[in-house]
Amino acid sequence: MVNKISLAGHTILYQYNPKPIDIPAFCQPGFFFNETAHLRQQLDGQFHLVSALNQRSGLADARCAFFIKAGCAVSPGAAPFGSVEFTETLPDSVLDEFLWSLNEAVKYTGATTFRLVTYPHCYAPEQAARLSLKLLKYGFELIEENQSFFLPISNHQFDSNLVPAERRRLRKCREAGFHFENQQNPDISSVVKFVQTARQQQGYPLPVSADYLAHLLRTFPDHFSVFSVYDNHMLAAMMITVRIRKDILYTFLPASNTDYRTFSPMVMLYDGLYTYCQQQGIRLLDLGVSLDSSHLPKPSLIRFKRNLGAKESPKQVFEKRF
Repeated sequence: MVNKISLAGHTILYQYNPKPIDIPAFCQPGFFFNETAHLRQQLDGQFHLVSALNQRSGLADARCAFFIKAGCAVSPGAAPFGSVEFTETLPDSVLDEFLWSLNEAVKYTGATTFRLVTYPHCYAPEQAARLSLKLLKYGFELIEENQSFFLPISNHQFDSNLVPAERRRLRKCREAGFHFENQQNPDISSVVKFVQTARQQQGYPLPVSADYLAHLLRTFPDHFSVFSVYDNHMLAAMMITVRIRKDILYTFLPASNTDYRTFSPMVMLYDGLYTYCQQQGIRLLDLGVSLDSSHLPKPSLIRFKRNLGAKESPKQVFEKRF
């Protein structure tokens, strides 16, 4: 199904379950979770897409995909975020028309609520701030806000921003001969088993099923990577990351071997990731939110990330009832 609304310079395009060839290309490098390949494996892969098509370039200057789940419209269907992604230069009048059309598209489905989980503001500060104000104007409520922690990547060494206690832990790992490794072609079953076991021991369930995690690792090897810290051949810590965009790396799933708690090998893991970002031209290392198993802020994890020199950026959830 395709509907179009035209306005000066842009066409608002609504599509349901479009074929990949029919989806307009985004006007700039976009966030991976909003790309077609990832959208098609969220929930049942049946998504609605609203785009603001630039009539001159033929590219989408704004886009939002949503799914219907138990009578509610959600963006994303199954990812850390979805929401409305748009270029910084999008005219305000077009953004207004786009949001109005997005609301109408959701109402057309018969959904009773519409929930948007936004990307952290640090990903696109100007767009995120504009979007927050616009959503409130269009009747959305801010129902949840958590701080996402991130490290801006610079030419400085990682340990220059550490508090003394974390610097000592990093030195302790180095003196013990631990080493950081970017695992090429990892054994996916072993990765999933280690992450699942380590997180269960610490009281953290996997945010996705083990089978789905394995599916993501197999399906998107260019986006999902595995990094580890070893003590000789013994695995001390692991991190599954997601390349959100060429310049953004997201630490999706951290896991530590509880036998190495006194060493805190996760500090060495972040040190290696920071260096990797420097080498790859990545400008932002997203450490994610800091919540416990009850989805409440976890003070010890917040303190740890601050001790690494991380900065904070809001990550918001908006909802509108029809």
